[in-house]
Amino acid sequence: MKIQSIIKCFAAVALAMTLCISADVTAKPKEKKAKEKITDPRLLTIMKMPKTTKESQFVSRGTALKTAHRAVQGFDVNQDESVLWFSQPGTFGKSQPGLTKVHENYIIRVKNGKREAMTVRYFGNANNIAIESTPEGDYVWMGSCGTKWNGAYSRTRAVSRFLFEPGGEINAGHAGETYYMGGERYVWASVDVENDLLGITTQKAGTVSIFIYSLSEARTLPDTDIKIKTEWKGENIGESQETVVRTIKGKDLTTLEPLSSFVVAKPDKDTGNPAKDVNYYTFRGFDVDKDYVYFVEGRHNKGNFKGNGESKAFITVFDHAGRVALPRRRVGVIADQVLLELMGITPTDYADICGVKVVGNKAYIGFSAYNKSGDKKGHRACIVKYE
Repeated sequence: MKIQSIIKCFAAVALAMTLCISADVTAKPKEKKAKEKITDPRLLTIMKMPKTTKESQFVSRGTALKTAHRAVQGFDVNQDESVLWFSQPGTFGKSQPGLTKVHENYIIRVKNGKREAMTVRYFGNANNIAIESTPEGDYVWMGSCGTKWNGAYSRTRAVSRFLFEPGGEINAGHAGETYYMGGERYVWASVDVENDLLGITTQKAGTVSIFIYSLSEARTLPDTDIKIKTEWKGENIGESQETVVRTIKGKDLTTLEPLSSFVVAKPDKDTGNPAKDVNYYTFRGFDVDKDYVYFVEGRHNKGNFKGNGESKAFITVFDHAGRVALPRRRVGVIADQVLLELMGITPTDYADICGVKVVGNKAYIGFSAYNKSGDKKGHRACIVKYE
């Protein structure tokens, strides 16, 4: 009996110690992981985009382009803001031969207030242009080798680098140096000459693939014969649409190992969260610098504020490995219906984001605004600066 009592006593003591230890463990608060403080001035600049925009931030506040009938597609700005660049597609013209200009894109340079334009045909999407200034002149990087789809030209399968010539025309759908992505579609470019970087995006079913190459290595690739199937023409009177397989000279980027690459998946429209999920809205442009990829998405409200609410735009910053360096943030000016109406830019908050550019520690957002009345009737280009 004594042995049994002793055993019971030890068991009771052990149970009490176990409960005591468990209570101590449970009561101990969890240590929160300290958030890493953001000190990079570029990221601090991006963090200002959700805030209220001031009129003084507008670098362009309703610039008329080549036509009032189509939205701005891409933009760029030089370091001292004395030169602004825009791209814009031609008008549909009711799709009638002789009237339609859907095969055209316009590259517009606004230099010290003077507007000059160049026309390129059959290139496709004019989104996300990039400008490379050299002693010989300004080179335009834009999507090329497009094909006709749903009555317009899109689905670019390459990017071309060509010299801007005021009043000039290009009719082949590509020009200068052309960089091919193996048949992938919606090919756009970003360049960072100072850091020898060429950024390329492609898209499939809304998912965006981002590739970063050495610019100098890409430019020294040999030209090879590239075959591209194209549907084109039919815009001129007496001209028929053609489906052809063209052979062009270009640099095949699939033969060059990228410095890095990553994919931004498309969230499911039914189960995705429009307030949180990156790439929920339409991908509308990107920019690449020595450390980051700046990714913008958005959707305009079709000029119907009462029915559709405000226009929407968001920016997310990735590092070159695809890790989020700055989580998705709202671009406040796109949704600021009161400000845009007070400034006479648009009374309905039709603000269609058309890209992002980071120059030094300054960041710029471009968008196309639509006004139904007054002197600024139609589409106009706007650029807002953050610093």
